[in-house]
Amino acid sequence: MPFVGTGNEEVLRCPSCSASLIKVLESRHTTGNAVSRRRQCHACGHIWGTLEISLEASAFCYRDRGGKRTDGRRRADFGVKKVILDKITGVIMNER
Repeated sequence: MPFVGTGNEEVLRCPSCSASLIKVLESRHTTGNAVSRRRQCHACGHIWGTLEISLEASAFCYRDRGGKRTDGRRRADFGVKKVILDKITGVIMNER
């Protein structure tokens, strides 16, 4: 799912036309920690689905990439551990 943002702001974009005007058509709690949503773009009418999963803080990792960015701050990666991503992907693929 394309996210674009500046600073701490993230904006969900349409995968078809990259517009940011999106409405939620339907939401369902699929499991105890997941919500699936059908979304529609106001600009082009494209409809797609998203899955939002709640994760514990231990699922996230931080890696110092070394060096500095142009604004002087250190380069770093912050994301979800690969083991957790593999587990989530397996669950999603088995539910199809």
